Amino acid sequence: MLTNGAKVTVAIVCLAALVGALAWMDHARGGPATMLSRCNLLLARTDLPPADIVLIGSSRSGVAFDPVAIQNVLRAETGRDVTVERIAIGNMTLRLSEALLATYLERRGAPKIVILETAFMTQRTIKRLETAANGKPPEHYLLARDLNLMTFAQLVAQPAVAMPFTEPEARQILWQIRLRAAILRAGALVYQFAKVPFEDWSLDACDRNEFTRESTWPADFAFSYGDYRIDGALPGEIAGLRKEVETLSVQRDLREWQTVLPEDRTYPYDFEAAYRKGEMTYFLEMVHKAEAGGARVLVIPMPLFGYDIDPKDLAFLEQALPDRVEFFDIYAKVGTDISKFWYDDAHVEKFPTGVLITALLAERLLPLIEAGSEFD
Repeated sequence: MLTNGAKVTVAIVCLAALVGALAWMDHARGGPATMLSRCNLLLARTDLPPADIVLIGSSRSGVAFDPVAIQNVLRAETGRDVTVERIAIGNMTLRLSEALLATYLERRGAPKIVILETAFMTQRTIKRLETAANGKPPEHYLLARDLNLMTFAQLVAQPAVAMPFTEPEARQILWQIRLRAAILRAGALVYQFAKVPFEDWSLDACDRNEFTRESTWPADFAFSYGDYRIDGALPGEIAGLRKEVETLSVQRDLREWQTVLPEDRTYPYDFEAAYRKGEMTYFLEMVHKAEAGGARVLVIPMPLFGYDIDPKDLAFLEQALPDRVEFFDIYAKVGTDISKFWYDDAHVEKFPTGVLITALLAERLLPLIEAGSEFD
């Protein structure tokens, strides 16, 4: 019969073995519940060399930017074998973006250019998420999905705001949140490993549809992934697409929800809010990690329909970031009214505005590639 001291030793050894096994599983495999999330994680964890350009964002980036089209344009314009990848998940928070980028940098190395979408949460975003969460508080809905993409180290190292819109005033509350997340993460890993013999965990299992669609999305809303072709000279293509948007806009009417605009149209970043400070922590972490790896960082603010970015907020963001980081206001660069081409209050339609936005981003990337010696 074991003595009390021996029982304690056995318990410690078993606990250490469990933690070690989970840590190994975390590093070697991991994986989320949905196929889209899993494929994005596998893209970050594959042993392939890093892409030249990596775009990380939410579904806004997924709908607006087609990585295959951008890659084809850059190759045609530069004559170089430029590679472009996009990691984007619906309702993706900055906490999740930082986790995916950190995994990418650790496993694959740094891209030459990292494009970051500033999809900051707002009170309007919270109301939209309440519908998607099926009655659950938004923070619980997001945490349950996001924690599968975060390692235990990331869960423990979270800033003071452990979940969006949660403002813990006591360290005890923060650690309760972290402990719950770690337990859920461990359970998810064990469940996923139990299914390993029955599933293909290779990146080859992720075809175009798996990289671009959530099964719950309607048929007419999907990420663009190789849909677009821009065959002619880029300036002419962009001019033609702008003309097409203008022509089609005349033939359309605003939908009812598009006629109701917020009274205050400046994008409400509210940097003093506790959850926003937490988001800024994640965003700055992404920038610093990308730059530490030698990547050039391009930031694209993408506000909701009906909002304009407050110049004071934009100045705040620019001052908080290193000098080399560049802001690129993609909606302003469209140069024509796209108000009739929004699918909903967060996403522009895939065509023709998606094509135009993709082309505009490719146009901005061209001088960065031409000026960057690392592309030679």
